[in-house]
Amino acid sequence: MHEPARKPRETPSGYAVRTACLKAAEISLRYKSGLVIGVDTIVVLGDSILGKPKSHAEARSMLERLSGRWHEVLSGICIIDCERNRTRYGFGRSRVHFRRLSPDLVDWYLQTGEYRDKAGAYGVQGYAALLVDRIEGCYFNIVGFPIMAFEQLCRKMGINLIQNLN
Repeated sequence: MHEPARKPRETPSGYAVRTACLKAAEISLRYKSGLVIGVDTIVVLGDSILGKPKSHAEARSMLERLSGRWHEVLSGICIIDCERNRTRYGFGRSRVHFRRLSPDLVDWYLQTGEYRDKAGAYGVQGYAALLVDRIEGCYFNIVGFPIMAFEQLCRKMGINLIQNLN
């Protein structure tokens, strides 16, 4: 699925949730039972959403903008219960601070190729861990799966993940 355009006056969290729900809805059409989970993660710097870079140059620009600054990572999540036709959605929010990135460090990171298909041109779980000096909030949200939001939505659907682990 390609990234849909942001609607006028749509908040970044609203956008992340809407795209997660679009993903889940598309898949849920194939099933009569079970849960379908859709997630979409975005990077927000000021009023700008930094999606997946379309080129090496765009990735460089994103990393340079993030250098030495705080930004937010929002992961929209949508759960569809196909059998009961119930939908719940929400999002996780974390803050990330990049250290000051030298041109050599940006060059090195881009050379890894890890920036491809990553919102904000980085993946914190990989080489980009060396670019990040502080986080606030859930690490798993930054990786791309808001585990706490997921657990809360499951509880709202009557699914107790902790009880079901035994």
